[in-house]
Amino acid sequence: MGATRALARAAERILPRVPPAWQGLISEVAGTMAYLVAPRGRAAVRANLATIAPGRSLSARRVFVNQVRQYLEVFQIPRLDRARFDAVVRVEGWDNFVCAQRLGKGVIFGSAHLGPIALVGQVLITRGYTLTLPAEKTDSEFMRAVNRARQAQGLVLVPMDSAIGIHRVIRDGGVLGILADRAVTGVGERVEFFGRTALLPSAHVALALRTGAALLPAFAWRENEFLVARIEEPLVLASTGDRDSDVRAGVRQFAARLERYVKEHPEQWSVFEPVWGILG
Repeated sequence: MGATRALARAAERILPRVPPAWQGLISEVAGTMAYLVAPRGRAAVRANLATIAPGRSLSARRVFVNQVRQYLEVFQIPRLDRARFDAVVRVEGWDNFVCAQRLGKGVIFGSAHLGPIALVGQVLITRGYTLTLPAEKTDSEFMRAVNRARQAQGLVLVPMDSAIGIHRVIRDGGVLGILADRAVTGVGERVEFFGRTALLPSAHVALALRTGAALLPAFAWRENEFLVARIEEPLVLASTGDRDSDVRAGVRQFAARLERYVKEHPEQWSVFEPVWGILG
């Protein structure tokens, strides 16, 4: 435990000082190593890519490389140069957020483990808004270090199982971000996703229906050296009185939006568990 804590602390001291020009090389080396030593993760990524883009020659190794780069960028957050950040980030659909926020009922961003999601979350913070994310409990010293870095510029984390804390954000008209492509808790809806049935989270839809908050799909990806974030118009959620049916319909809507972005950027989708079924 002591050695693990020491390594995590070393990462917090050293990684924020890695020059941006070195990130690509470090990601290639460390990502390739992670790919080679993680057979189950490697198999899951390959299975996911085969469903996303059958017939296309996609690199599972590239998914691991992109994930390492995301971690490097997370550790850069405490020393984030906001001028340089603004120069490499392109935001599309910002007016969709502003209009939703002005309604005063709270805003929920439904997003995914796609592209530089942790870094692009800083877009709201640099523009004067507070973003709150539900976070999984962790005993990993490394993930605790990651979470400290994520919060360094004002991001707020609340426990994923804290219903009171999550509802308070919406009740106060705040902004909540939910990554809705992995049913971590096993709770969700089985809907069509890339032509097959998959269990996807439903909390973002259920919360929006219960509170009246606007639910905006929002996704990020890399284009060469630029980071692109797109905020879509709010989902139109029906409220028929049949809660289960309404939630399922909302998850289907979100899945259709998510599918479009994952299809366009499959190697930037950092999901290391089999989305469709269990590996043998």
